[in-house]
Amino acid sequence: TVAVQGCSHGELDSIYDALESYRAQKLAPKNIDVLLCCGDVQTLRNEGDFPSLNVPPKYKAMGDFHAYYSGRKVAPVLTIMIGGNHESSNYLQELSYGGWVAPNIYYMGAAGVVNLCKRTTATDGSSSAVSALRIAGISGIYNSRHYELGRFETPPYDQGELRSVYHTRQADVKRMQALGASPAPRRGIDVMISHDWPRGIAYHGNTSQLLQRKPFFRQEIEANELGSPAN
Repeated sequence: TVAVQGCSHGELDSIYDALESYRAQKLAPKNIDVLLCCGDVQTLRNEGDFPSLNVPPKYKAMGDFHAYYSGRKVAPVLTIMIGGNHESSNYLQELSYGGWVAPNIYYMGAAGVVNLCKRTTATDGSSSAVSALRIAGISGIYNSRHYELGRFETPPYDQGELRSVYHTRQADVKRMQALGASPAPRRGIDVMISHDWPRGIAYHGNTSQLLQRKPFFRQEIEANELGSPAN
């Protein structure tokens, strides 16, 4: 069972509580195998990370992540995350190619792929089966000014770097495209996660309902400008 979370904004405790409530009501005795977080996790370790978080001062709150980083708490579900545009960018930049940001919480880096395998054994122990899921992710948001550039940002960031550090780069997108186009028998991508909406996303759901709730999207949808062209 795979759970998916949009923006987390540092509220890991309430997310894990909600997952456990759902599991107890809908899945028991089965468990949720993995939680996919689609950015804006806000992996703040301490107040020293605030200068690398690009949000208005009134939204700079420590959140819950620091307790998981220190080991005082441990994520009850394997958590795989990508970065968004509201992050502790100095910390995530240390793990550009991916890594564990806290026990049982894995960051996929600027772009990355993980293979999850699960062995299921029959109740009588007579047989077992292995299932696999290949998950890819791209962090950040699209900005045409920085898309074709390399990574040049280093902390402490100036005001420009504070934003460009989380802008998606073409090199990372090309790496993911190459994996997705892998010929048989090589395994392709089963799940792709990103923080930006992909371009054209409005036509893969209830467009009229979206426009009722977000009428200001109409011009972008009609011009095919809603969402990231990179994604």
